[in-house]
Amino acid sequence: MRNSLRGRAMLVGLVVGMPLSLVFLWLALRNANLDRVWGELSAADPGLVALAVAANGLVYFWQAARWRRIARAPGVSTARFVEMIVSGVAVNNVLPGRIGDVLRVRWLQLSARIKGGTALSTVFVDRAFDVFALVVFIAISLPFVASAEWLLRIAIGGAALLVALVLILVAARVYTRTRARDRRSRGFLRRVARDTLEGLADPLGRRRSVTLAGLSLAAWAMWAIAAWLVARSVGIELAPIEALFLAGVINLGLAIPSSPGFIGTYQWLGVSALALLDVDTDQALAFAILMHAVWYVPTLLVGGALLARRGIRSMRGASVRSVELGKPSDA
Repeated sequence: MRNSLRGRAMLVGLVVGMPLSLVFLWLALRNANLDRVWGELSAADPGLVALAVAANGLVYFWQAARWRRIARAPGVSTARFVEMIVSGVAVNNVLPGRIGDVLRVRWLQLSARIKGGTALSTVFVDRAFDVFALVVFIAISLPFVASAEWLLRIAIGGAALLVALVLILVAARVYTRTRARDRRSRGFLRRVARDTLEGLADPLGRRRSVTLAGLSLAAWAMWAIAAWLVARSVGIELAPIEALFLAGVINLGLAIPSSPGFIGTYQWLGVSALALLDVDTDQALAFAILMHAVWYVPTLLVGGALLARRGIRSMRGASVRSVELGKPSDA
C-alpha cells in the first residue's frame, strides 16, 4: 500500500506539478530584469538573512511540538519529531508528489509503535492546523491589501479546504460512532482505513485544540518574521500585517500541485503577492528567490544528513540481526 501511495503521488507530481511549475516560473521571470535581480541578491544583508534562517528553523520546532501533542506520543521526543519533519521536507525538496508526508507516516508508526492508520490520521490533523493558521492570516490581512482575482481564489479555496477538512473530521466521528468495527475483517486496507477513521474521530478537546491552534499560529508567525527579515535584507519594508499576508498567500498557494521544492510556483506566488503591495518585479523576484533559499537549502542539507544517518543505522541494525541469526546455538 505504501509503495502504491508513493507511486501515485510521484506520478501526479510529474504529470501535473512539473508543467504547472514551469508555467509559474515563466510568469515570474517574464517581466524581470535578471541583471537587476542578481544585483539585489548580491547586495542582500547577510546578517538579516542569517536571522531569517534561524527564525525559519523555529517554524519546524513549533510544528514538531504541535505534531507531538496530536500524536500523543510521550515516548517520542520533540527532537525526534523535528527530525521527522525536516527529513520529510528534504524528501519533498527532491521528489515530486510530497512523498515526504507519506514517509512521515511510516516514521511515526515505527517511532511511536502505533498503527499505520493512526499515524496517518495524525499527519492529516497536523496539516489541517497548518491550513487553519494560514486561512486566519489571510482573513486578517486581506482587508489591508489590494485585491486580485487570483488572490480571492486562493482565499476562497483555502476557506473551502478548511471547511472540507473539518467536515472530514466530523464525518469520521459520526461513522465510527454509528458503525461498529468489524472484528472479523482481515483485509489490510480495511484495517488501515478503520484505524485512520478512528484516529480522526478521536476528540481533541477544547483546551488541546486551543493549544494546537496557538502552536500553529506561532509557527507561521515565525515564517512571517523570516519573510520580514528577508524582505528588509533586499530593501523591501513590510508592515507586520503585510508579512502575515505573505505567509498566508505563499504557503496556502503551495497547495497547488508543484515541482519538487516548489521551484517556479514559489517564485510566482512571491512576485504576485508583493505586486499587490506595490513592490516592483525585480525586488519581488529577489525576495522570492532568497526566501525560497532560506528554507530550501538548510532543510535539504540538514534533512539529507538526517536521512543518511537513518540509512546507516538501518544498515547496521540489519547487519547485527544477520550476524545474530547466523550464530550457532549453545545447546
